[in-house]
Amino acid sequence: MVDTVLAKRPLGFTGKVLFVDLTTRTHRVESIDESVYRAYLGGYGLGAWLMWKHFPAGADALAPEACFAISSGLLTGLKTPFSGRIQIVGKSPLTGTWADSNSGGSVCSHLRCAGYDAVVVRGKAAEPTLLVIRDGDITFEPAGELWGQEVPETFNAIKTRFGGKRDVGVSAIGPAGEKQQRIASVMNDRYHAFGRQGFGAIYGSKNLKAIVVSGSGDVAVARPDEFKAVCKRITDEYKRDLGLMVRIFAWFGKPKKWLGWMYRMMTRIGAKLQSPQAAMRRLWAQRGTTAAVALSVENGDAPIKNWLGVGSRDFPLGKRGMKIDGKEVDKYITKKLSCGDCPMPCKGIVKVPKRGLTDVRRPDYETIVGFGANLLNDDIELITACHDACNRLGIDAVSSSMTIAWVCEAVDKGILTAADLDGIDMKWGDGEAALALTIKMGTGEGCGAWLGSGVQRAAAHVGKGSEAFAVHIHGGEPAYHDSRFTSLMGVTYIADPTPGRHTAGSASWNETFGVGFGLPKAVDKKDWNVKWKGTEGKGKAQAHFSNAHQAMNGLGLCMFTMLTGSLPWTDLVNSATGWDYTDRDLLTCGERIQNLRAAFNRREGIKPADFKPHPRMLGEGDGNLTAGPLKGVRVPLPMLRDDYYSSMQWNPTTGNLAKARATELGMADLLDGFTD
Repeated sequence: MVDTVLAKRPLGFTGKVLFVDLTTRTHRVESIDESVYRAYLGGYGLGAWLMWKHFPAGADALAPEACFAISSGLLTGLKTPFSGRIQIVGKSPLTGTWADSNSGGSVCSHLRCAGYDAVVVRGKAAEPTLLVIRDGDITFEPAGELWGQEVPETFNAIKTRFGGKRDVGVSAIGPAGEKQQRIASVMNDRYHAFGRQGFGAIYGSKNLKAIVVSGSGDVAVARPDEFKAVCKRITDEYKRDLGLMVRIFAWFGKPKKWLGWMYRMMTRIGAKLQSPQAAMRRLWAQRGTTAAVALSVENGDAPIKNWLGVGSRDFPLGKRGMKIDGKEVDKYITKKLSCGDCPMPCKGIVKVPKRGLTDVRRPDYETIVGFGANLLNDDIELITACHDACNRLGIDAVSSSMTIAWVCEAVDKGILTAADLDGIDMKWGDGEAALALTIKMGTGEGCGAWLGSGVQRAAAHVGKGSEAFAVHIHGGEPAYHDSRFTSLMGVTYIADPTPGRHTAGSASWNETFGVGFGLPKAVDKKDWNVKWKGTEGKGKAQAHFSNAHQAMNGLGLCMFTMLTGSLPWTDLVNSATGWDYTDRDLLTCGERIQNLRAAFNRREGIKPADFKPHPRMLGEGDGNLTAGPLKGVRVPLPMLRDDYYSSMQWNPTTGNLAKARATELGMADLLDGFTD
């Protein structure tokens, strides 16, 4: 009898989803058939399937009836290397589109050990509430004493009450989320964020201060010895002692003042900036994304000064760029920080005594460029203070810094004055003023009340022609990778269901850095390897990379493994689940996930034409730069988007998937009414 029960136990997943209603303070558990996991894996895939089934079409993202889900990747909670991730899905209050976000943290590992692959939350609590999940014990506990508290104090209080991250995983909001600022983020295990999208506002709209999860069980795998061997092989490969040549290549990978001419030249000629895999791993473990800051400003990858600036002219490498590079950040690091289950910890904790900052997550590329070069601010300590304010108050660093850049331009044009900004005289290069505005946005006080909803709404509030230089796509601020430098990142900004995202899946890394494909046996290299300049084959490559990226999200793995060498995804999946999947099977799963994310937008009435690139993203008008490595570059993003749509078999007018392809994917019935 015992053997029969064990034989029926799901392998590699729990097959259970927890549904919680905050209004009625009730919960239920639903069994999910294995066919759903085989088709959509976990993470964004399972989450998209759940939202398609349970999110009320047309509902406001901040309405009580709206729901969201935290969903575990298929390999998370199994101690898989690089799987210390948690994923959230729903509808964005910032853009009104499909929303998802991927963060480090232990919530999903604990969730799976509690017996669930996902938790779906709807309703609105009558008072500030903690949702506490301890195995099968689900409670709703008062959080009134935590309401109004910043993120560090919130996590300290929860740790005192429930234990540290070994005991519980915690996902919580700060004041920005409570005020329902549309650029509010959610912080996970204190140091990691669900950024972009405005998920913090969703928590706030539900009076949900935090989700606390503790699990004492485990997830059974099909072939334990084989699975452990694959995991050990990955870990050993990343941790092995690196030779002299690798150290030399890693040294060259770090920006040098005297190599500025080469960085600019490589952009002009379109020569891919490639480095040996082992060197990338070493460099990433040392500096993470901070290793690319000065290089990206100099070669044009980083858009600055509200997409009007030229890094090599306005923020030159030798005089300013190197002041905010990873080498400077290294001086403040006190210890390394990992997402969990990672043999290559690329994050860190910093201390800045002069600013009174201790136990602060190190600023990474997006934050340093956003509050640094983008604002022409080369004070790394003030940049770190802005970054800390974002994490303490719970707001997104890209959206907030892009909004401040818009403020700087509005001040330049005489549209805004210090009087409009509560006495803050915000000008280019003023890090102190940027910090003051960041805090305003995080607390929702004064001008922060309208700035904290992102640049599109801020421009609508001010008017006076300021909408013309508010750079966004359907309300989503694009990240700090310039489409004039890497065209396929621009395609991601305007074609992925989450507008303005840079972590949504793109062939841009191959386009500019020669990065390989995560599922090498799925498609021929000629179909995913593209040249930097030109347009040939880019739609097909973009489709393959975006689908592979969604497969990776479905598995719950870290995207940075693609930069440092792909993982044996198929070996991990098959040994965990007992399936016999191929690389092609996993790529098809990713395609289903991408289609379901896109179909959500179609159901919400959003069409492809609604995702318009700003002229500066195209190199049009004042975005046609007159100096630097991107001088005169113009990008045919609409054409490249249509090429991508064609490769995905999406109708360029309606956005709907071709019915024949939906049938081949086994999605025709699910997407009924949203195929052509």
